[in-house]
Amino acid sequence: MATNAVHDRTVGMFLQGLRQPTGNPGGGAAGGVVAAVGAALGTMVCAYTPNDPRARERALALDLLGDRLVAAAAADAEASERLGAALALPDSPDRSPTVFTAATDACAASAALGELSLAVARELREVADVGNRHLMSDLAVAADVTAAGIGASATNLRGGLALAAAHGDSAALEAAHRPLADALLAARTDIRALADRLGEP
Repeated sequence: MATNAVHDRTVGMFLQGLRQPTGNPGGGAAGGVVAAVGAALGTMVCAYTPNDPRARERALALDLLGDRLVAAAAADAEASERLGAALALPDSPDRSPTVFTAATDACAASAALGELSLAVARELREVADVGNRHLMSDLAVAADVTAAGIGASATNLRGGLALAAAHGDSAALEAAHRPLADALLAARTDIRALADRLGEP
């Protein structure tokens, strides 16, 4: 089960799973997990800001996003495994349609992770305004790892679109997902800049 590959395993077990040639979990799931780490660090900063109701609101939002990221990472792990199986099929008239379907599903999984990672980035920007000033280095780390999660989603989404285009008519898929891919790249740059600013001594 993909959930076991993400939610119910220790960090060591998850890393061991990443080392295996199964794609479950793979790079997308890893990106989702690091974005969830970013959300958790943001929550920690809020916990050190106990007297501000805005920080409590951000903590609740970040907790929910972290849980949703882990679930989305599990879904991505399953989609990644299916895509790998489709690509491993021998040449036949059925291979390209199967790969196209699997790539479509993989794009949807990457997009879900990307949207959630973007939401974490938005929350972290809010925390930067209200959070405990002594915890800004931790918030910088949160921004850095969230940027990695955003980048993972962008990379996988663009890769999925290219793969789908090689195996079928991807016009509808492009229209659905290309704007998000571009937004992810822009957001990665923006959240990295926030990390740099927060991490300044």
